[in-house]
Amino acid sequence: MSSIPAETTVETALGWYLEQVSARKSPATHEREQRKARQISARLGRVLLQELTPLDVSEYRDHRLREASAAIVQGDLALLQDLFEVAVGTWGLVLDGNPVNGVSPPRSAPSRSHALAHGEMVRLLAACDRRPQPMLGWIVRIALQTAMSKDEILRLRKGDVDLKERVITIPKVLNRPMRQVPMTREAVRVLKEAVRYPERPADETLLFYGAMGSLGIRRPLAIDKAFRMVVLQARMKGFRFNDLRNEAISRLEAAGLTEVEVLTMAGLPFPRMAKRPPRPTIEELVARLDGVGL
Repeated sequence: MSSIPAETTVETALGWYLEQVSARKSPATHEREQRKARQISARLGRVLLQELTPLDVSEYRDHRLREASAAIVQGDLALLQDLFEVAVGTWGLVLDGNPVNGVSPPRSAPSRSHALAHGEMVRLLAACDRRPQPMLGWIVRIALQTAMSKDEILRLRKGDVDLKERVITIPKVLNRPMRQVPMTREAVRVLKEAVRYPERPADETLLFYGAMGSLGIRRPLAIDKAFRMVVLQARMKGFRFNDLRNEAISRLEAAGLTEVEVLTMAGLPFPRMAKRPPRPTIEELVARLDGVGL
């Protein structure tokens, strides 16, 4: 593209960016940037690219912060900033400067430094269970029982779960190898409910599925907004989904699992050491979970 038409809108430019730039990135990154582009287009899409101002971007930032975390909004602004860099450097857009550069990024909330108290756990699960749809409660419980990440849980399919052997198989994704996660008895109970959910479409394999998209494809359930709501209802300021994984790891350690067992179950790398101990088998981990009463 030698020059960019004067009537180009932000939405049109984002479409070009997704086709020419984002499509060359990893599938996961491309999918994530497609979602961000839809959010940006919903509020700024009709603005002419040449006329977008730092004030427009600031107003977008403040609006998004009412419905998304600071980290998510930072990602939106990063995409918008890169769009202008490509528009100026590659497409010939003439601007005095990148309008995103003049906007202060949102500040991320500080991580919690303390473990989940019993009262907080009760309030969080109760808030999840008050929702009309049960999936968020299942997802939170699975995170607490398995130390799996949000992305790993949301991408689970029925075929990944072996309820009899109590094993979850997480398929290989990009540079992350396939791994297996043992299930506590409580995790088995929760996943039985998820697998047998009577409202699931007959041909749907995703355990935690969202609404049907415009192209007839279902994506994993979007939980960020719902999770923020239940955290507010549970009066747990600063609590993030990743804190569930940290809590699960702390519970495994408190129950008496060794460092090697915890690292294996959570899919974390071993520290560098002169002699690396062997990783326990999945059968050994299932037995260990029963042995410590988890």
